[in-house]
Amino acid sequence: MNLHLLKIFVQAAQTQSFTKAADALEITQPAVSKGVRELESQLDTVLFDRRAKQVKLTEAGELLFQYGQSLLAIEKEAEEALYSFNDLKRGSLTIGASTTVASYWLPPLISAFRSKYPGIDIRLSGANTEQISRQLLACEIDVAVVEGEVKDPRLESRPWREEEMVAIGAPYVVAQSWEDEIQSWTWVLREIGSGSRAVSERLLSNMGIRTPQFIEVNSNEAIVQMVANGVGLGIVPRICARDQIALGRVQRISLPIGQMKRTLYRLRLPLRPVSAAALAFEGMLGTQTA
Repeated sequence: MNLHLLKIFVQAAQTQSFTKAADALEITQPAVSKGVRELESQLDTVLFDRRAKQVKLTEAGELLFQYGQSLLAIEKEAEEALYSFNDLKRGSLTIGASTTVASYWLPPLISAFRSKYPGIDIRLSGANTEQISRQLLACEIDVAVVEGEVKDPRLESRPWREEEMVAIGAPYVVAQSWEDEIQSWTWVLREIGSGSRAVSERLLSNMGIRTPQFIEVNSNEAIVQMVANGVGLGIVPRICARDQIALGRVQRISLPIGQMKRTLYRLRLPLRPVSAAALAFEGMLGTQTA
């Protein structure tokens, strides 16, 4: 059934006049007559009794009028619902982020977003850079922010912000002049696929340590705790170690390579339509300061 023709029919039935229906719809009276005839032809039934002096519905027309009013009401409700999505009054947003970004950088942004758009349901998926890239390619997430550079040509990678990295050790380890035995120390590293792992391996390689003894864990928080218990040395984002450094459980150590920083990235899947909620959140990403 043609929805446009149904609107013409319902308007004519409501006003009981093809002329008044034309005025209400801002079309000509012949266009209303033509629309009604086309609808009758499609349905193979007569909707108006044309023998009457006034516009009068047939029994079939009365039935269609009832259904038509309901259908047009549903259409209006659907339009209003869709407009509310565009106006960010309702909807959902799935954010994928590397674990450090998800744990430390995004919470204040999500809090600000929720305050501004309380009708948007938010889901945060934390994983390593490689896993987040796969989720974006599978269209499982709307916004992606990762710790490591992504080389996949299917994805668009744009720098978001810089993050300071620090090397840490247990206080008693630092006091023992660990530099003299740097080649023999055990390092606590993130898993393969993590942006932190890639940065740590690059920094160690710059110091001439290409095959370090290491213990692998799946979070930067775990690295900090392992280091605090004397398991080895670690390289983590400063934001992950700041509390434990303040408490004196771990201590920063100076590596012979100067200041250490890494870039965090925003990922996009080119040509994929982006929701209004995703665009709004990405706009907030651009305003966050360190």
